[in-house]
Amino acid sequence: MKIGIIDSGAGGLTILNAIHNKQPYLDLLYLADEAYAPYGDKSITQLQDRLVKIGQFFESEKVSAIVVACNTATVAAIDVLRASTALPVIGVEPAVKPAFRISKQRKVAVLATPVTAKSARLNQLIHLWKADSQVAIMSSGTLAFDIDALPETQEKIEDTIHQLSKEILEKKIDTLVLACTHYPLVKHLFERVLGDECEIIEPSEGVTAQLIRRLLDNHSDSVSALMKSKPIGEIELCSSFGTNNMKRLMFWVSKPEAITTQRVVKI
Repeated sequence: MKIGIIDSGAGGLTILNAIHNKQPYLDLLYLADEAYAPYGDKSITQLQDRLVKIGQFFESEKVSAIVVACNTATVAAIDVLRASTALPVIGVEPAVKPAFRISKQRKVAVLATPVTAKSARLNQLIHLWKADSQVAIMSSGTLAFDIDALPETQEKIEDTIHQLSKEILEKKIDTLVLACTHYPLVKHLFERVLGDECEIIEPSEGVTAQLIRRLLDNHSDSVSALMKSKPIGEIELCSSFGTNNMKRLMFWVSKPEAITTQRVVKI
């Protein structure tokens, strides 16, 4: 059973790793849409059109479900993608609910790309769950793109994280939501600056759980059989740009021995 996973670059590999670790029997087809990166500076219409085309690509690959492993694409375009395909589509939403639940000081920050930070969906989630908490919505227009360009951008990334963390500490925030799937790739850099003063929340486990719920709803017998037989699934890495960044993508895969194919796709 094959699952399609989409992100603009390496960020969605945090979701791929979580799925592979929890449900290793699934085959995973990862598309890094690097030809269209970064998603964070695209218009809503552009992202919607792009995700419909990506949905058509995944349909041609015979996947059983699509995971939109990108907060920006989820808030901007997931409804349009769902309307264009019969496949189950799982998105990544900012993990604000658990953040508000665990924050002891009732002070939460949400760090996102500009598109996500301005989105109606993020604001809906915040108003739904914040209760009496104070919320700071923060954004970076460069951090996700710079993470894709590592290691050359290491110094720039550290400077960005230092500035963001300085603001977080000044506001005495005790819980940070990483509302972009790229950001957990550099979670250790946030932890280095923030120390024990701030809990950091990211959504990979919740997305994995939702994927399995949807698969059981739609393919109960097949999923149950796979769980019992426990085969080891394969990972296929695709890029819409070229092969230049394949080594960078492979670097972030927690079990690279599962990678069987690397290829370039035109969308």
